[in-house]
Amino acid sequence: MKPVNVLLLIRNEIQREGLRRLLLDQSLAIIGCYADYTSFDLEFAVEGADNPPVVLIDLSTMQENLDACRHLRANWPQCRIVIFAAKCDGQTVAEAFLAGSDGYVAKHTSVSSLGNKLMLVALGEKIIPADVFLELSTQWTENPALFGSSNLSDVNLSERELQILERLVHGDANKVISRGMAITEATVKVHVKAILRKLSVANRTQAAIWGVSRGIGKGAITADSAMPLSNLSAPAHAHPGNHIF
Repeated sequence: MKPVNVLLLIRNEIQREGLRRLLLDQSLAIIGCYADYTSFDLEFAVEGADNPPVVLIDLSTMQENLDACRHLRANWPQCRIVIFAAKCDGQTVAEAFLAGSDGYVAKHTSVSSLGNKLMLVALGEKIIPADVFLELSTQWTENPALFGSSNLSDVNLSERELQILERLVHGDANKVISRGMAITEATVKVHVKAILRKLSVANRTQAAIWGVSRGIGKGAITADSAMPLSNLSAPAHAHPGNHIF
């Protein structure tokens, strides 16, 4: 198994060095540590690594985090991007994913959990805090008009597309879907694009929440809390953690 390459884009020097040492203890390969996304050449890091790096971002402000995310996504689309921040609400997380982030991790997470999340993102998963997923899913369930008023019967999903949507709700990556359904990964990508278009959503996360709000994939499990998504109407039962897409 190839090592998970991580590049730290952390403004504070003490935090940057601390995270470097902690993540090295988690058997992650730290290939670079920087304080400013304009001061390094990620292409050099990408070319010198066995596989594209996961870039962990924590700059001075959320706006800087988003700007760095857009810059990296535009110039090095092959890298994975995770924003590491104290602020954790639905609007902020949504903005991060719109900017091109692959994951959003709250700073109250444990060291071992952070390492595990970076490994999952390296495998192609999407990570958002479980309480934010709960917030968005509850809003979607209670106010579907805010997120698109179409019903399952209106969107004309094929049987195969519906099966893949169920797997998106469960958080399966394209490789997992491909193996489980005995189809190529390229075919999965085609179906996912068709699903996003038919649901009028921007990404897999929105598609998964759309599906949950309409009763698809009731058995899906959140990553850290092991709470069935069928219980998303009960916010008091939420546990800290992250959901995987």
